[in-house]
Amino acid sequence: MWLMRQMLARCAGNFPLKTAYICGDRRASWRQMDQRSDRFASWLQRTRGEAVRGATVAILGLESLAIYEHFFACMKVGAVRLGINTHYAWPEIEHVIRDSAAKVILVEARCAHLIAPHREKLADLGITFVGFGGAHDFALDYETILAYEPERDGSSAPWPELRGDDLLMYSYTSGTTGVPKGVMITQEAGANVMIHVVAGFGFSPDDVWCMPAASAWVVLLMNTFSLANGMTTVVPDGSFQIGSFLGDIERFRVTSVLMVPTMMRRAIAEQQARAFDLSSLRLVVYGSAPATPQLIREARAVLGAELLQTYGQTESSGGWMTVLTPEDHHRGLTDQPELLRSIGRVGIHFECSVRDADGQPVPAGERGELWFRGNSLMKGYLNLPEATAEALRDGWLRSNDIGRIDENGYVYLLDRQKFMIITGAVNVFPTTVEAIVSEHPGLQEVAVVGVPHPEWGEAVVAVAVMRAGHESLTTIEVSRFCDGKLGKPEIPKHVVFVKELPKTLNGKIKKAELREWLVVTPGLVPWSTAAS
Repeated sequence: MWLMRQMLARCAGNFPLKTAYICGDRRASWRQMDQRSDRFASWLQRTRGEAVRGATVAILGLESLAIYEHFFACMKVGAVRLGINTHYAWPEIEHVIRDSAAKVILVEARCAHLIAPHREKLADLGITFVGFGGAHDFALDYETILAYEPERDGSSAPWPELRGDDLLMYSYTSGTTGVPKGVMITQEAGANVMIHVVAGFGFSPDDVWCMPAASAWVVLLMNTFSLANGMTTVVPDGSFQIGSFLGDIERFRVTSVLMVPTMMRRAIAEQQARAFDLSSLRLVVYGSAPATPQLIREARAVLGAELLQTYGQTESSGGWMTVLTPEDHHRGLTDQPELLRSIGRVGIHFECSVRDADGQPVPAGERGELWFRGNSLMKGYLNLPEATAEALRDGWLRSNDIGRIDENGYVYLLDRQKFMIITGAVNVFPTTVEAIVSEHPGLQEVAVVGVPHPEWGEAVVAVAVMRAGHESLTTIEVSRFCDGKLGKPEIPKHVVFVKELPKTLNGKIKKAELREWLVVTPGLVPWSTAAS
């Protein structure tokens, strides 16, 4: 089994002076990333002994090079990396610390206030704190630890033996419903993601890659794809800002990026307003949430790069399970527009099966839940055996997504099971409605949910953000636009116009929150929602 720590050693040996990471005005070569992570890994071994393997070593901080030094150190000694989401409220922060049994936590100076009122309580858990990135009052300092060179006095020890099923990291869910769940990602899964992504996306050692989202969760792996080929990675300096992101593309001649649809919308608007030099950009990868055909067309026209859509989940270790290639996009933008509604075809490193509610395969072309099997699936949910047994069945991952596969192998994602609307005994998939409604020239962004209705059980409701200059748009106009494009049950019975849609940290629309808002707020829909 080839481990990620071996990939890092090869990059440091084969590309020692090549820039591995760029963050603002800071650059680090592969040799520097390897050496600094070596020093922290050695400290972990000296302080934790043999217990370091399998111990949780966490980090609480905004985006910086230290995020990746910390991760590389953890992978070397077999510690389990945990990123603590800086957007979490204290109960969520406390939950992930306790749930993961964190033993060491690196805390960035600018994030120390998130735990400051609770330091005494956390100290009772036997946690060792290390401060970094500025002035702090922790007893241990990261740079002081890295200043010690164990190799000089012979105190360094070999890294422990690791197996493929040893844990690499925990990636906690966004916590929009209930408490966050810890997805357990193994050493083998992480290594397979590196190899499959670089091969499947066509990256070369000369690429400059940027995925600008926060690294507290599985995005961390997306910003370590470079381990498989030695390319350069640009990470945000502190946190994501759309202007800084496009400025980084211009400044560092970034060639490939990954964005969620929300980022793409903002990038399009910012580029139209400020016209950054994006001539270096050859590939825009997008995924995580559905993108409408209208958004895809706008991205191709404004950003000027090839497009590649990917579909994966945290439970697949952030690795892609399907891909809609640049050639697929060319055909979708010319003579096969239906392809723009597809999430592409399944990669050879995965199998996909469409199943009914009883877990039985459905006939070819019919809709059902998408099940996946491959070599980068999670080990399970930490401390949640029942949830693990529900999600993983005989080596298959239940995606909880409804879809179908056509005769050419293209997968069409219809919606999440929990968001399917049943109106008058008809099943309506919100993404199908959103794809049409978003084509209206007066709408910038749309989310569709089902709201209780006294006659039909549920009714289709669209929550939309208007484009400037279309403030007089009405529900009747939107409904007329949908006539002939959607079936009668699918056409929104009401449109609620808002300034902004609520989103999670990773850019997904909070549909459950939207539905709850529509149900409990009087007057938002022109009928009673008492059926809820």
